[in-house]
Amino acid sequence: MAVFGGEIDFWIVTLDRDLGEKLPFPGIVVNRWIQVGHANVMYLRPGLRGYLSMFALLRSVDRNTVLYLNSFFNRRFSMMAVFMRRLNLCRVRSLVLAPRGEFSPGAIQFKRRRKLSYIKISHLLRLYDGITWHASSDFEAADIQRQFPLASHISVAGILSDKIEIARGRRKSVLVTALDLGDVSFPKQQNRQPKRRGQLRAVFVSRLTRKKNLAGALRMLEGVSGDVFFDIYGPAEDAKYWEKCQRLIAALPPNIRVRYWGEIEHERIAQVFGEYDLFLFPTLGENFGHVISEALVSGCPVLISDQTPWRNLEEAGVGWDIPLGETERFQSVLQQCVDGDDDWQVVLSRHAMDYAAKRVSTPEVIDANRRLLQRAFARTNQCGYSIDS
Repeated sequence: MAVFGGEIDFWIVTLDRDLGEKLPFPGIVVNRWIQVGHANVMYLRPGLRGYLSMFALLRSVDRNTVLYLNSFFNRRFSMMAVFMRRLNLCRVRSLVLAPRGEFSPGAIQFKRRRKLSYIKISHLLRLYDGITWHASSDFEAADIQRQFPLASHISVAGILSDKIEIARGRRKSVLVTALDLGDVSFPKQQNRQPKRRGQLRAVFVSRLTRKKNLAGALRMLEGVSGDVFFDIYGPAEDAKYWEKCQRLIAALPPNIRVRYWGEIEHERIAQVFGEYDLFLFPTLGENFGHVISEALVSGCPVLISDQTPWRNLEEAGVGWDIPLGETERFQSVLQQCVDGDDDWQVVLSRHAMDYAAKRVSTPEVIDANRRLLQRAFARTNQCGYSIDS
């Protein structure tokens, strides 16, 4: 948001606590607009009171507002707004929706029947007619069009148009691809320790859910020789899944040492990544993968799945992106990382930082997002609401 300076006013609505937490952020005032950096933020309580507050807020939004939704399946922060818009209870002039990877094959498989049922209902009720879809990559654009084939894919580099397209008697939605802006800062100095041949310090940083595939990472470590230290950071949102991962940890051979450090404060992420040789993240699907950019920015090479926009990493000399079904290849790369010496690691680390500098918030990425918002604002005043799950 800071990159747009005074061009656009942002008003953000979010929960008063992290997902899964029982206690709110300290010192938070709810149901009131608060200036936070370059944006105005309103924090809502969970539960019924939060839903009522959201309903009242959406009722108050006028026709000069662009509503930007950061989810497709979230009830409070997306579905409510879409249904209210369909019933003319929320009269926004423009609606932008970013599914954030929710349509990827890896993500859609969880609660698949429920998700596909809602998508079918949304088609019948025309809930998403006339909206703008924001895809963070060509891969996500393909995922969106798989579920909403009538969406017209356009280039944000093209001339903006006020024309409303019609498809089979209905307002046609528009699909725009613009890489996410990377909200990361480059560390002033690295904290990495010299790497010894035959040893690997690997890390997993993410929510502990099936989609992030910590269990897959643990299975990939089983056949690796050498001294491997694997640290895990992130909230255990899915208790049953975390229990499964703990059983996998207990079954690992003694040369694989695993430690769980719990949730990490966002301001410490760069420092933590700088202490490791590798970020192991075989995710089932990411629309962008901010945590991947945070690792690279910190000089930590990555070993990830091919289910993210971060591709051809081995060619760039910054890591590896491997199909999830190729477990032996994952293990081969892990063994290569164990066997590498410090000189090899230093080259990887420097390449990672240089690569990230070229990918994160470049002028081209900023301009693409600016054009996306300009299209949404084409016939409105400069005021936007973001509903953040």
